[in-house]
Amino acid sequence: MSNIESLIKCLEPERLKRNEPLSAHTTLGIGGKADLFYETETSGDLVKAVRLSRTFDVPVTVLGGGSNVLIGDGGIRGLVIKNRSNKIKVHKEGKFHSLLRNVVNARWMKNSKELKTRVFSDIDYPETDAPDVEVVMDSGVNLQRAMTILFDQGVTGLQWYSRIPGTIGGAVYNNIHGGTHTFAEIVKKVVVLDKHGGIKTITGKNLKFGYDNSRFYETGEIILEVTLVLKRGDVKKAKKTAMKLKKRKSNQPMNSAGCVFKNISEEDRAILGYPTTSAGYIVENILNMTGYRIGRAAISRDHHNFIVNLGGARAKDFLAVRDEIARRARESVGIELEDKIVRLGEFY
Repeated sequence: MSNIESLIKCLEPERLKRNEPLSAHTTLGIGGKADLFYETETSGDLVKAVRLSRTFDVPVTVLGGGSNVLIGDGGIRGLVIKNRSNKIKVHKEGKFHSLLRNVVNARWMKNSKELKTRVFSDIDYPETDAPDVEVVMDSGVNLQRAMTILFDQGVTGLQWYSRIPGTIGGAVYNNIHGGTHTFAEIVKKVVVLDKHGGIKTITGKNLKFGYDNSRFYETGEIILEVTLVLKRGDVKKAKKTAMKLKKRKSNQPMNSAGCVFKNISEEDRAILGYPTTSAGYIVENILNMTGYRIGRAAISRDHHNFIVNLGGARAKDFLAVRDEIARRARESVGIELEDKIVRLGEFY
């Protein structure tokens, strides 16, 4: 019996799918097939599936909400796990002081009056006087679902991340930013499964948060559970803020993987003399690439740091558009744009 067949036998064959098209499990709608595909409903199921895969020497890949990833046309070998763990628990109230508030440079221009509606600083407000609330969530919880459920329980703090797709685990992995806030500000600790199958807890200050980055890009650890410190704040105001952010972000297309490139640094912006650090500004106004497309992948006309799937796009089309943007930026502007999208699987 092969290693794959042994794994199937241990993972309840009726819950496994063979040759599952991964395009159905990403926001971009691109991706080849998974050899095996398995959905987990609890953190325990996730741990079991990963440990079994490693025991049988079968490669394993964990997907959350399917945003911020590009899956190759050749698909992914081994087992792909769709993490649907969904527990949310308001744990306790108190005052917590060990968080990383306002320490990550998210590359926006906070003092730019003409661009404040783009960085959302004009609708920012402090919640420092509101009581802290510790909330424990599974990594597979949908971020927007969590925001809505916690509003109903009188808990605020996630409104800054309105309309951002993906899961809580993905939000930590990428240290997402919304409004003028980064997720690092609210992460107290995470529980992870390490490369050796052990479970351990890591505090927020040890997660090596950076701009759109964390330690998880390099460690191979799988996030199981996240403890956030949120607020017993003004829910009515938080809901209004979430709606404003959602409306302003309506130009960000959902048939995409998210922003393709990181914004440039403030230092590079100053040298180049641009009014913003936005990569989208460079694509639209400096490289003049509005409407550029290859195959069924195209630069969005609504937000130029997004490459959209017009229907039936392939990963090779997406990468061809991405590569042409990067080439022009390098040759005509003299900057090397940094990728935000994580690549998974096999590319032709």
